[in-house]
Amino acid sequence: MSHNAALDAAAGDGGEEIWARLSVGLLYILEKLDQGLDAAKYMELYSCVYNYCTTLRSPISGSSYYAAADTTSNVHGVIFGRRLYLLLNAFVVENMEKVAERSGSFGGDDLLAFYNREWVRFGDAARMIHHIFGYLNRHWIQREQDDGNSVSNVNTLMYHQWRDSFFMQVRGKLLESVFNLMTRVRDGQVVDLTMVKSVADSFVSLGSDEVGTTAKKMDVYNTYFLAPFVKATVKYYAAESERLLQDGTIIDYIVRVAERFKEEDERAELYLHETSLSEFKHALTMTLIGKQKTSLQAEFKPMLVAHEKGNLRRLYQLLRRLDDKDGLEPLRAIFSDHVRQAGLDAVAQINAAAAAPAGDDAAAAAAGGSGGGMTNEARMFVLALLSVHDKYSELLRESFMDDPGFSKALDHACSDFVNVNAICPANENKASMLLATYCDMLLKKGSASVRKAGAEGASEDDNLEEQLSQAICVFRYIKGTDVFQKFYSRFLARRLVFEQSVSTHGEETMISKLKEVSGVDFTIRLTRMFNDMTVSKDMTEEFKEYARTNNEQIPYDFDMKVLHTVSWPLSAPDIKLEVPAALGKMCDMYSRYYEAKHPKHKLNWLWPYCKAEIKIFFPNATGPAAKSGYMFQVTTYQLVILLLFNAESGPGTGYDSAAGPTLTFAQIVAATGLGDEIVKSELEVFCKARMLNSSGANSSVVDTKGSYTLNADFKSKRLRINLAGTKKPEQKREVKETMKAVDEDRLFTIQAAIVRIMKSRKHLGHRQLIEETINQIKPFQAQVSSIKQTIDQLIDKSYLERDSNDRNAYNYLA
Repeated sequence: MSHNAALDAAAGDGGEEIWARLSVGLLYILEKLDQGLDAAKYMELYSCVYNYCTTLRSPISGSSYYAAADTTSNVHGVIFGRRLYLLLNAFVVENMEKVAERSGSFGGDDLLAFYNREWVRFGDAARMIHHIFGYLNRHWIQREQDDGNSVSNVNTLMYHQWRDSFFMQVRGKLLESVFNLMTRVRDGQVVDLTMVKSVADSFVSLGSDEVGTTAKKMDVYNTYFLAPFVKATVKYYAAESERLLQDGTIIDYIVRVAERFKEEDERAELYLHETSLSEFKHALTMTLIGKQKTSLQAEFKPMLVAHEKGNLRRLYQLLRRLDDKDGLEPLRAIFSDHVRQAGLDAVAQINAAAAAPAGDDAAAAAAGGSGGGMTNEARMFVLALLSVHDKYSELLRESFMDDPGFSKALDHACSDFVNVNAICPANENKASMLLATYCDMLLKKGSASVRKAGAEGASEDDNLEEQLSQAICVFRYIKGTDVFQKFYSRFLARRLVFEQSVSTHGEETMISKLKEVSGVDFTIRLTRMFNDMTVSKDMTEEFKEYARTNNEQIPYDFDMKVLHTVSWPLSAPDIKLEVPAALGKMCDMYSRYYEAKHPKHKLNWLWPYCKAEIKIFFPNATGPAAKSGYMFQVTTYQLVILLLFNAESGPGTGYDSAAGPTLTFAQIVAATGLGDEIVKSELEVFCKARMLNSSGANSSVVDTKGSYTLNADFKSKRLRINLAGTKKPEQKREVKETMKAVDEDRLFTIQAAIVRIMKSRKHLGHRQLIEETINQIKPFQAQVSSIKQTIDQLIDKSYLERDSNDRNAYNYLA
C-alpha cells in the first residue's frame, strides 16, 4: 500500500474518529472555555493529538487492529502531522468566519464591546489549544521550522487566522467605532476608554510572529491602528485649533491647548503602545503648536514685559514640544535681550537719581539718601544688579523650569549689563571696583545699615553669609576679576590692619566662596594675609616678654603687625617721616627685637597704615571733657602734627597759655618731614573739626601761608572722635594706584603667556599668536593692542625675533 493510500485509510477510519472527538473539544474551548475545562477532558484532547500524530493504520493479515507506528521512521509522523495542522487551520478559519458574521449585527460601542469579549475569549482559547497541541508543536512543527519551512506554532497560527479571517473583515467598522468614541471623549463625554486600550493591544498582538514573546512586530498596529488614529486626531484638532483662534485670544488658545495636551498625554499613556507615543505626540504638537508657532512666539514678549509667570510657563511647556531650534531658541534670544535691557534700565535709573539736584526729594530717595560717595554708588549699583538678576532667576525657576538654554541666556544678558552700563563705561572695569567696594561695606564695622536683616530667627552670621552669596552671584558675571582681586585685597588689608572686620567668620566665608568660584590661586594671597595676622598677635606677646626680660618699659599700648611684602598690597611711602621721640623709641625697640629673631629680614614701616589714640585736654573745656579730655583716633601723620602743638610745661592741661604754641604751615612741613600736599590734607581735617584755628580770614580753611594754633574753645558732644577716616583725595589716589598695579600685572601676565606659547611652539604666525594668547588669559580680556605692544617689547628684550622669511611670523629665542 502506498503512503497516500495509508493516509487516506487512516483519515477515513480511525483518523476521522480521532478528529471528530478533537473538533468537539476545540469548539467547546473556543466558545465555552469560560465555563471551565477539567483535567480529564484536557488529557483526553491531548491524547487525541498525540495518537493522531503517532498512530496510523498498519494492515495485518487476517486482522483489522491498529498497531503502533514504527517510531524509527518519520514518514508517517510527517504525513499525519501535516494533516492535523491543516485540519486545525481549516477549523479555526471556519470558526472565525462565524464570529465575523455575528459581528455584523453590532456597531459603535456595542461592536467594541463585542470585539473585546471575543478577543479575550479567543486569547484564552488560543493558549489552551496551543498547550493541547504541544506534541505537534514540539515534533512536526519544530522539524518543519528547522528545515526552513514557513510553519507557525499553533498559538501563532490561531492569531493569524483571527487577523485574516475576522479582523481584516471588520477593521474598518471597528476603527470607525474607536474614532467616534474618542470624539465623544474629547467633547467631554464620559466613556470607557479601556475598550480602546483592548483594541489597540489586540492590534499589537496580531503583528507578532510569536505571540507572548518580547520580539513584537508593530506592522499591524502601526498600519491599521496608529496611522488612521493619528490622522483622525489631527483632523479633529486642526478644526478645533481654527475655531479657538477665531473665537478667542491667543492667551485663551494657550490655556486651552495646554489643557488639551495634558488630557491627551494622560489618555495616550493609557491606550497607546509605548513605541507609538512619540509619533502621536509629535503629530498633535505639529497640529496645535507647529502651525501656530509664529503667533505663539509673538505673544512671548508682551507676557515677559507684564511678568505673567503662569502664562509664560504654559507657553514654555507648549513650545518645548517642538524642536529646540524652532520652538524655544527664538524665545531665549528675546529673553536675553529683555533681561539685558532691564539691567541697563535699572542701572541708568540709579545713575540718573544720583545725579539729580539735591532738592529733588524723590531722586534723592531713589539714590539712597544723601552723601555716600563711591560706597553709596557701589551699594546702589550692586543692589540694582541683584534686583534684576533675582527677578529673572525666579522667572527662570517658576516659568522655564530651570531650562539650561534660558539659564545660559540669563547669564549672557547679566554678563553684558553688569560690565557695561550707564555707570560702568566699556573697558574700564568699574563694575569690579564697585563690587569690591560693596563687599568691603558688608565686611567692615560701622556698615550695619548696608547689612540688611534676614529671615526671622536667623543669626547675623547667616544674614551676612546670604549677602556674601549674593555678591558672589554678581562676581560670577564680572569680566575683570583681576581688578576685583586687586581692590578686594586692598580693602581686606585695611580691614585687617585697622581691625575693622565685622567678623572673622564673614571674612573666611567670603574667601572660601571666592576660592570655590575662581580657584586657589585667586585667594592664596588673601589666605596668607590672615596667617600674618595670627603670627603678628603671637609676636606682640613675645615682644612684651622681650621688653620685660630686658627691663625696658612700654609706656603705652603698642600693637605691631608684621606683614610679608609678597602677600600684602601695601607699599612703604617715599617720604622720610620725622618720628616723634616717644614713638621712635618704641619703634627702635621693636626693630631690635625683630632683627634678633629674624636677622635676614628687613622691616619697612608703613606709616600711612598706622593709627593711634591721643587724649587732648582743651583749656576751656567744660563738663566731663574738662576732667577726662577728648580721645581722638588719628593716623600716624595726624599724630605727628598734633604732637607739635603739645607743650611740656603746663600743669596737667599741656599748655603754657590758652592759645598754646603757634606754628606756621612751613614749620609743620619741616618738623614732620611730610610734603605740602599731605600736611595740607591733614590740616583740612583738623580745621573742619575746629581743633585748629587758621590765621587766615576763615579759621576753618587751610592757608599755606598762614599759621595755626590749637582751638582752646573746642567742644563736642562726643568724648571719642575718629579723625582717621579715608579722605576723598586718598580714595582717588588709591583707585589710581590700584588700576596702575592692575595694568602692570596684566602686562606681566601677557608677557608670560606669550613667552610660554612661543617656548612651546618655537615658531608661530602673528595672528595665531594673538589668538592663543587671548585664549590662555582667563582673569581678563586681553586687548589686541596690548598684545601687539607686548610682542614689540619682547622683541626688544630678545625673547622673540621676527622671521627673516616671513615678517608676520615670530621665532622664539632661547
